[in-house]
Amino acid sequence: MPIRHNRNEVSYYPEIQTFIEAQLKSNFLAKRHRELSVFWGIGELKTNLQRIIANEPEKCNCVRSFAQRVPPLNLDIFALITDGVRFEILILEVKLMNSAGLKEWSQLVGYCLVSGAKYGLLVNIDNGASPRLAHILSTENHISDIQTMIDGKNYEHCLGFMQWDSLTQSFEYSNLGMIKSLSELSNQIAEEFVD
Repeated sequence: MPIRHNRNEVSYYPEIQTFIEAQLKSNFLAKRHRELSVFWGIGELKTNLQRIIANEPEKCNCVRSFAQRVPPLNLDIFALITDGVRFEILILEVKLMNSAGLKEWSQLVGYCLVSGAKYGLLVNIDNGASPRLAHILSTENHISDIQTMIDGKNYEHCLGFMQWDSLTQSFEYSNLGMIKSLSELSNQIAEEFVD
């Protein structure tokens, strides 16, 4: 039975961000023995990236050319993850609905493809995926591990679906998509920063 909410989806953003950031930082520190910075933005990607770079130029200068070329996209949440030399973008589409379906998944895919972000998560609060989306993500790997080529360069987009439990303030993993857990996401991102 779906939980009844007295809150809108935006009110869940801070707790979701805090949980993800703690997991990313602790896993990265354990694996790479150095610090990782995570900067969050809500809403328009380009403007928020420019704001983050202006506020933290030493840590975020490596993002400058990406921020100049990325088109304006209105996202729910994104994380800029950087060690000051390299960076990754994680896009989160957060929903508060009985079941998230193909429409919501398509929105996440579109944002990742247009922005060039490698990582994306569709998060539904207190509910899971529609049966159709769950079936597609369980049987069609290419829908969550997308390969593209731009100007002769290969890009990969790794996506996953998770459910946020508002009572425990933690994720329930659905095993849907390329990214099956935050630990797996953290491990993949940590590999991006290998010297």
